[in-house]
Amino acid sequence: MAGELPFDVDRYSPLSLTNPFLDGSDALGNKLSHVISFENIRDGGQDVYFKAFINSFNESYSPNFTANEVFGRTDPIYQYKNTTRNITLAFKVPAASQSEAYENLGRVQKLIQMLYPTYKSENALTLSEAPLVRLKVMNLVRSQKSYKKKEDKAKTDATFFAEYSTTVESSKGLLGVITSCVVDSSLTSTDGVFNKLVTAPPTADGAPAAAEAEANTVLPKLIEISINFSPIHEKTLGYGANNDYFGMFPYGVQLSPQPKDNVALPPAAKEKIKLKRTLEEKRQAAASAQQDLDKAEAKYLGLTKQLKAAKTAGTATHDMSYEQNIASIEARGAIGDAARARATYEEAYDDISEFL
Repeated sequence: MAGELPFDVDRYSPLSLTNPFLDGSDALGNKLSHVISFENIRDGGQDVYFKAFINSFNESYSPNFTANEVFGRTDPIYQYKNTTRNITLAFKVPAASQSEAYENLGRVQKLIQMLYPTYKSENALTLSEAPLVRLKVMNLVRSQKSYKKKEDKAKTDATFFAEYSTTVESSKGLLGVITSCVVDSSLTSTDGVFNKLVTAPPTADGAPAAAEAEANTVLPKLIEISINFSPIHEKTLGYGANNDYFGMFPYGVQLSPQPKDNVALPPAAKEKIKLKRTLEEKRQAAASAQQDLDKAEAKYLGLTKQLKAAKTAGTATHDMSYEQNIASIEARGAIGDAARARATYEEAYDDISEFL
């Protein structure tokens, strides 16, 4: 892309047929580099760029395990095999002019050619190179060698964000294979096609030159492309794999180091946590006092029932009456304790709730 702007709505149009307007998407591609690129790693690194009119972009990561079932064991033992990654990308290639429609056909043609191998000879009996490509979708899909890792513990969080960037070079794309590519020229859609216009020569009777449609030639106004891409990672992915860039996989994001000690919270947050803890302690105290009251009342009611039954049967004793009286005193004390604990909690809640 170096040296000249890659997108020009009227690159291939004759001067008389150029559009009187500028295509805003050219600026997005040329200035902001909102582009999708494919690089053919053979053939001297030939590449092709498309404006990033992305319709869908999905990544799937699938850890593969072999489940070994063991007799008497509830769960199988899982043996790890590998983790596969797959990318599906669908994007549109619109044309604002017949010139851009023509160029789009050429770009799609270049992409399709990348799907075929290289042969050693014309008889196509011996393969020389497989059709490997590099896919780059701005900062979202790229190779690990494009990451910019800088160890500096003194950096601020804003500095990490400010330094996050990527270049537009297709050579920084993610290596892999395109396992499927669907091209829809949208001939049956409402977008239609351009008729290729050419300038007819002046006629013998002196009529001026005029633009006329080229016979049997159409240029799609919209081409939709869907690909399935399986990456081939050039560095081993995993912890402890001697890969300094794994900590930034797959998007190249580098966050500030996490503190080893407790997280330093601002004073307001600390005070809020302290208030919440105090309120929770009072709530638990009130709940505990209520449980003690419930137990005391249950004990008193049980002893009262036993004493009544014993008096009816004529088997009541002085000890039974004494135990009932003690239980009654304990229950009255528990009532007071529970009431005080509940009041303390409600008072604390009223004082603290406005700060939470």
